[in-house]
Amino acid sequence: MLAPLQTAGSRRGAGIAEAIMAIVVSSLLLSVIPAFYMTSVKLWQRETGRLGAVEQADAVLHRMQDDIRNARRATLSSDGTVLTIVQPGQAYDASLARQVNVLDAQGQLTDGDQLHYYFVQDPEGTGSSGGAIYRRVVHANGTYEPPRLVATRVYPHLNPRAPGGSTPAPPFSYDGTLRKVAITITTAEPKPSSGTFAPRQSEPMCRHCGGNLMRVPTTEHLEGEIQCAHCGAQVEPTAEIVTYQTRLRVRNQ
Repeated sequence: MLAPLQTAGSRRGAGIAEAIMAIVVSSLLLSVIPAFYMTSVKLWQRETGRLGAVEQADAVLHRMQDDIRNARRATLSSDGTVLTIVQPGQAYDASLARQVNVLDAQGQLTDGDQLHYYFVQDPEGTGSSGGAIYRRVVHANGTYEPPRLVATRVYPHLNPRAPGGSTPAPPFSYDGTLRKVAITITTAEPKPSSGTFAPRQSEPMCRHCGGNLMRVPTTEHLEGEIQCAHCGAQVEPTAEIVTYQTRLRVRNQ
């Protein structure tokens, strides 16, 4: 049997069809792959920003929990931005090779170091609405250590509203009856301002209009949800915002 005769025209037709198919497939790949890549990068940036905000809030809680639980008592400034914790007095016991609590003649704990946790608004003087939390140690002998930075990018005005209150909860509060310290920390990690690798906005605000962020009580969120002063609930923050709240008991007397 004779094979079908292939002419030059039929070969050219097959070549054109293959070229068109290759162009279509290449176009699809060139449109899908960059979109997939950009989506992956943006998701990575969002999760990285959220992780940074969580780490900031976590640093405060982890640093404070042992200090508060081991304290004898706590006092608070009127605006809830300065928490003072009095630790039991301690001395080195050579037989045990460690520090032990010092007791008075009645067998009661004595006062030792004072630990001051305090919030400073805009410590760098850049006009930021946020600030930082520091820890300062004043020893029982009157000497003191330089303040140490605990967390930055802290925004108390974005804290949830206090129960039954009309203003955001302060960073610190203390219930002397229950001997419990409440800590409320809201931190923000900036996102890129526009595009994937654009510079980051240093201040959390609305990406649409540049408006200030605030907590607004709603039917679903009595403690308030973050909204824009201009856009309302349609806000798109320029930062990943995380709030941590906890209560810690002062154990020692």
